[in-house]
Amino acid sequence: MKRLLKICLLTLIAGFILAQSNDVLLDYKLKKIFYNGNTTFSDKQLKRYVNIKPAHTKKAMQRITYRFIRSKAKVLINYYVSEGFLNCSVRDSLIIDQENNLYLYFNIIENERYYLKQISVEGNTLLSDGEILELLGVKVGEPFRQYIYYDNFRKILTRYSELGHPFAGIREEYDWGTDLEITLFINEDISYNINKINLNGNKTVGEPYIRKHFNIREGEPYQLEKINQTKDRIYEMGAFNSVNIVPINRDTANQTIDLQVSVIESKARRFDIQAGARQGYTDKISYESLFIEPEWTHKNLFHRAHRFRVGFNYDALIQNSNIDHLINAEMGYTVPWLFFMRLPTTFKIYYDRNAYSPFIESTSVDSIQNGEIRTNYGVNLSSIWRYNRNIYTKISVSLRNLKSDLKDVLGEFEPQAEISLQSRFDNRDNFIYPSKGWNILLYGGYVLGTESETQTEYFRVDASVNGYIPLARNFVLAGRLEAGQFFDMKLIDPLMIYQLGSESTVRGWRKSLGNEYEVMNSDSTYSYIYAGKAKLMANVELRADLIWDFGVNAFLDVAMLDDDLSGIMNWSDYYVNTGLGIYYKTPIGPIRIEIPIILNNPNIALDRVCVKNSIWDYINFGLLFAF
Repeated sequence: MKRLLKICLLTLIAGFILAQSNDVLLDYKLKKIFYNGNTTFSDKQLKRYVNIKPAHTKKAMQRITYRFIRSKAKVLINYYVSEGFLNCSVRDSLIIDQENNLYLYFNIIENERYYLKQISVEGNTLLSDGEILELLGVKVGEPFRQYIYYDNFRKILTRYSELGHPFAGIREEYDWGTDLEITLFINEDISYNINKINLNGNKTVGEPYIRKHFNIREGEPYQLEKINQTKDRIYEMGAFNSVNIVPINRDTANQTIDLQVSVIESKARRFDIQAGARQGYTDKISYESLFIEPEWTHKNLFHRAHRFRVGFNYDALIQNSNIDHLINAEMGYTVPWLFFMRLPTTFKIYYDRNAYSPFIESTSVDSIQNGEIRTNYGVNLSSIWRYNRNIYTKISVSLRNLKSDLKDVLGEFEPQAEISLQSRFDNRDNFIYPSKGWNILLYGGYVLGTESETQTEYFRVDASVNGYIPLARNFVLAGRLEAGQFFDMKLIDPLMIYQLGSESTVRGWRKSLGNEYEVMNSDSTYSYIYAGKAKLMANVELRADLIWDFGVNAFLDVAMLDDDLSGIMNWSDYYVNTGLGIYYKTPIGPIRIEIPIILNNPNIALDRVCVKNSIWDYINFGLLFAF
């Protein structure tokens, strides 16, 4: 019997491989694609959705199979149906000439187009007709877009569930014809109270420690918002791969239901290695880097979902032709609750080595040639309050020892204490290739030198707003506004304040902007850097995707860097550049080449113009978008 099963299995595998090989058209070249019968939409419009291109090599023809072609015919049908052609049909055909060239034809029969003549709603009391029709997303007089219509049914039912009616339903009646008349019958059902909350799936995490995260209680009314918050809270414990909450055991007589909370635990111990590209912020400037980050984690210490983590990361900071090295190592312990409050809190010991050398091009007065290496180590205690997946606030207290290789005669570490508060709202649709959404960051921090002979004491506030608006199918308008200010209570070392310039901020300058500061070197000589205690920066960029993962962008950068913002209305003090660029989209992020053109340069009045010695000095290279 086992032998017979093996023979059958091998036969099936061989048949599958043979079918796959016969399905591939490697001996041909796909010369051209034709669309016949399309009168409503142009060939250009249909090509956007089908996304099939001529193929002239065997490698390109590997994906051109009969199955692939049929799938593209289905894509065309779905597009037509979504635009009101409910009875559309598409047939594909191939013609082969004597030179083994393939000509692909999509033969389209559009048939009649259906329009929505009238839609009425009955049985609704909790929601008005207008609210239901707005959620439905269809309008009288427009083509009947079937997919949108049925997808938005879920929005209506979700809205009823938010109002405590999880078992509401919708029934519909049609008066068929090219002019559709639809009647929706709403069964709102009744509201329910929660009778019992069951928990299953937890094998090693203690049930009391999971129930502490519940935002729902037995005896309370059913509320979808609190149920979703509970799901997020349990998932944020970090000990589960999946969390699901569903209503069961509906009792219409007593108007009660039970809730079933089901979890799937993840492995308690795991070793991970992450690698890729990312954008981040040092104390002074934003950066782009390639990184590798190994870490070992225990997610469920003491069966309470306490987390212990040992991590290391290396970043290659890319600034045009310069590559610097950022190293971080840390060991942290995280608890989901802090005393009686649900505040995930982490205590960690860390070591950081940051490099700041995007501004190494020399001028007649700038004697710093190799940038700055800043090292700090210490302990940090931080708590995070997360309202939802898009909004969080973090408070952090640190005791650190800080040293810059450009500071102090003896190069000693300076002990400092820091307390900071940071809030972020981030609803971008994609972190690497955002096309819509916002990323808003607010930060405030206080730093104090803890030794009597040090004079360091300052307060810092920052605000950053990034926005992304889709203008068309392949066009995105991106914008960024940043402002910040250092307030010196006693003393701020110039090495700690803002720097601007390079391909991630104001792209026309590779040296830092701002005022001249004197810094004592380790050999008791002095160097000069350019920085500022106050910054204001705005960037606008139009991005357009082209073909073969290439795209172009046009940008405008405006910035001011000074000791305060009193000159905010003095336009001659702003560094302004515009320019054009081209980028290529990779799985880890875009690679871009840009040519900035300076429109206003306050450095001319300060006699600090950098000499450009070759064509490469006029070109910026970047990894990821500037923002």
